[in-house]
Amino acid sequence: MMGDDDMPMPDAKVFMDAPPIVPQMITISGKTTERGLSGETNVAGVMLAVYASSNESTPLAMATSDAQGMFTLTVTTMGMPIDGYVLAKKGGYVDLYMYDTGPFIDSFADANLNMITPGNKDFLSSLAGGNQMAGKGLIGLQVRDASGNPVAGATVSSTPASGSYHYTGSNGLPDSAATMTSADGVAFMFNVPSGAITVTASKSGLTFHPHAVKAPADKMTTTSVTP
Repeated sequence: MMGDDDMPMPDAKVFMDAPPIVPQMITISGKTTERGLSGETNVAGVMLAVYASSNESTPLAMATSDAQGMFTLTVTTMGMPIDGYVLAKKGGYVDLYMYDTGPFIDSFADANLNMITPGNKDFLSSLAGGNQMAGKGLIGLQVRDASGNPVAGATVSSTPASGSYHYTGSNGLPDSAATMTSADGVAFMFNVPSGAITVTASKSGLTFHPHAVKAPADKMTTTSVTP
């Protein structure tokens, strides 16, 4: 579009597509816990690190969870979005990869991580009917609305397709008979193929944004799906 002086007028799309303003430093904080049939307990001494997907050998920040399971990772961004993940590791637990719904662009304080032992990973597969196999990835995710609240009645999918998709029941435990998310919005993808995988969700009246994660073999990946 041209103005009165034949000068180009600003295109609204330029502003819509402008990159986000990212602080020079952000913090990612939360709590490491373990959930079982008897409830939730804190997990101390978990080693946490933030990695960029483009360089998975050099951490951008590191921390260790305290006696209450609390941790804070301080990440220098150089003003750029960080396409990456948080990795949580502790002896006796399955390595846990946590992805946000997109690149890290600001601080957030709800990076809560549910650590899982190999035995509980097998129990999860058994309860859900996932038939998790060695050499495959496993994804646990929560479907949320724009306000961050869990969404019931949604189904999840991935590209490439996972082996199977399962959900929790009304009691909050994995349920092999459940065909959609319950009140907690939680779903599981079993036997995920190696490499990048795009996850999303579906529910009438809502449009969810797909995003890519990795599900390393014999590990656990967690993320959320939002509109």
